[in-house]
Amino acid sequence: MIPSPSALRDLLKELLMGLLKEYSPTGREGPAVNYLRDFIEERLSYDEVVVDHAGNLIASYGEGERVVAFVGHIDTVPGYLPAKVEGDLIRGRGAVDAKGPLAAAVIGAWLAQGRMDRGDLRVVVAALVGEEGDSRGAKHLIREGFRANHLVILEPTGGAGVAIEYRGSASLIVKCVANGGHSSNPSASESACGKLIKAWLALKEAFPGAGAGDFSAALTMLRCGEGGTVLPTNGVMEVNVRTPYGVSEGDLLEKLRNVLNGALDGCEWVLRSFVEAVRAPINSLTVRALYRALIAEGIRPRLTRKLGTSDMNLLLGKVCSEAAAYGPGDPALAHSNEEYVSLSELTLAARVYASTVLELRSLTARRGR
Repeated sequence: MIPSPSALRDLLKELLMGLLKEYSPTGREGPAVNYLRDFIEERLSYDEVVVDHAGNLIASYGEGERVVAFVGHIDTVPGYLPAKVEGDLIRGRGAVDAKGPLAAAVIGAWLAQGRMDRGDLRVVVAALVGEEGDSRGAKHLIREGFRANHLVILEPTGGAGVAIEYRGSASLIVKCVANGGHSSNPSASESACGKLIKAWLALKEAFPGAGAGDFSAALTMLRCGEGGTVLPTNGVMEVNVRTPYGVSEGDLLEKLRNVLNGALDGCEWVLRSFVEAVRAPINSLTVRALYRALIAEGIRPRLTRKLGTSDMNLLLGKVCSEAAAYGPGDPALAHSNEEYVSLSELTLAARVYASTVLELRSLTARRGR
């Protein structure tokens, strides 16, 4: 049964508010996963809902040979925000990144079920854990051999954007030691804080970009000193470096050596992690289906490249050969203390996800695939 517009809106509000009330920073996703499982089993008609060994929730229906997978994440960054409705807006940690897109896809994919035969496609909605951390949920899917023909990543794209590219991400750790000394005579002493600041300024100058095709650097942690009159003898900082498409780990290491080596006496650095940038095919059926679904809603689609990373960086090429990201919400609000999404945009996104399933059914049948 296809719900009325007002019933659809109420269903989306209920689901998203329930998810937002279950605070689920990375590593603490269990209660939110349980809530989502109960909601799907009690309110929606998916054939199967399972929670795998990693903690991912996988809901599916249909018996078709071709698989359409909507993949989002249920974890959030730390920092509790109260869940509340203010008129057309829903506020809370994860409203944008990415419980809003996940809720819209859970409902949207279900809506398509009533307008197709069971043998047309197999439709999967996955709520992964750990995306904001080590991506353990996505890595588990890969290890288990999960495969799809069409992959839609559930991330905020402003409701009209279709993203096919994500930058890479690297975590750089810099540690400095110094002889220290008295703060009354800094010119004759050494400060580990000073060395770290010098290193940060060098990195900031080397990676100043702000676009999807640029390198950028962000200082995310700095620890040194105890205050008072003693110059610090030890310090550490973490810098997140974002890399454009086509840059390998070796390329980044070479750039870092050019910036840091020889200039930082008494300091050492290590690249703790690296995820390479990814670019999906622009002419895929997945992109075409999303475009057609948006146009049917009177929305002019925009092809976009994202500044951050997502599980697409890992899943493309391993789980699926084609992918695109789409979702409600302003990406600029992600991870902020002003996370909110409108019910109007959520409702639109749910319809777009439903239409994407039906468009893929039509496009693949037309090509005899």
